[in-house]
Amino acid sequence: MQRAGIISELLKRANLTPPDLLAADVAAAISDAGGNHLVIYVVDYEQLTLQPVALATDLLEDRPEGVGVAGTMAGRAFQRQEVVWAETPNGWRVWAPLVERAERVGVLELGFTSVDDEIVRLSEDLGRLVGHLLHTAGRYTDLVELRRRRRSLSLAAEMQWDMLLPPLAFHAPEVAIAGLLEPAYEVAGDGFDYSLDGETLSFLMLDAMGHGLRAALASTLALAAYRHARRRGDGLAAIARSMDEALASEFEGDTFVTGHIGSLDTGTGRFRWVNAGHPEPILARGARVVGEVSCPPCYPLGLGILEPEIGECRLEPSDALVFYSDGVTEARPATDRRDQFGLDRLKDLLERNLGVGLVASEVLRRTVAAVVEHRAEHLEDDATLVMLEWRPAS
Repeated sequence: MQRAGIISELLKRANLTPPDLLAADVAAAISDAGGNHLVIYVVDYEQLTLQPVALATDLLEDRPEGVGVAGTMAGRAFQRQEVVWAETPNGWRVWAPLVERAERVGVLELGFTSVDDEIVRLSEDLGRLVGHLLHTAGRYTDLVELRRRRRSLSLAAEMQWDMLLPPLAFHAPEVAIAGLLEPAYEVAGDGFDYSLDGETLSFLMLDAMGHGLRAALASTLALAAYRHARRRGDGLAAIARSMDEALASEFEGDTFVTGHIGSLDTGTGRFRWVNAGHPEPILARGARVVGEVSCPPCYPLGLGILEPEIGECRLEPSDALVFYSDGVTEARPATDRRDQFGLDRLKDLLERNLGVGLVASEVLRRTVAAVVEHRAEHLEDDATLVMLEWRPAS
């Protein structure tokens, strides 16, 4: 069967069978192309391992285990977002990235007796399609979600991941955005959001005071107030005031949220934002960090802001703004409480990762992994990174 026919047949099957049988549908599709092996992997919340979702037992001799993102062929496909293949004693293995638009979902491992350009193209197409099908299946079954978890989420983290956060990566012809949060299984107060409407990318990053469920509740309210005001068509200052009023009314000044509320004109590269008591974003130009961009900060949201000032900067093509929470720069090992990760170390790490041509989500994954390694143990505070890239065609 030709590639188009295989894709069409899989779409038909996926609309008719239960969502937890997706692997069987994919197995049937690749069998028509001569496939003899299948594993569908999803990446875990910490993005350290790839975990098998479900098994098509007629194509497998043994039950597969999870594999590492580092040091494996499946991990290479995930990190580089490209199809890779290798010969094995039983034929050929092909690993294709699973994506839902720009979000890295996992990896598709396929087996064939031989590999040619048509098999590579089929594998790439299947990676895109199965990524979408996994995303859709997750609305109807917990199977996919449970395979992402290597341990239980806290209640606060469940709220953040399930109800608040957008996809961790997105790209369009002129703009790309990616974000990552740690500790993945206990994150509470940090969050981000975005929406692309025509040539305007609206952006939010926030960090609620404290940790645990109370911080998650404050983050939830702030994000809901942001979306409500944004969808009402309010400007940046009005959005900030709406968020401030919602938090002040509910928490009566006992908690607050810091953050950035921004807007990027994807046609001109003009970025405007309100800084509500948050660290200044880092500007990267090409593969070099050139400094920070500043905006006069207002009070954190929830403490009674007046008229916030609007900062503005003009991005050049391929510029990136990197936003971070203080949990990144203030991370320090228990053995030396004075050794903070620090801003200079963050800039150096970003520059090194940008210099090897990685996609934004992989730059953030490696950077956050270095923060966690520096801490040596569990992070005391949420560590969040968001990268916003402007990349017009010209």
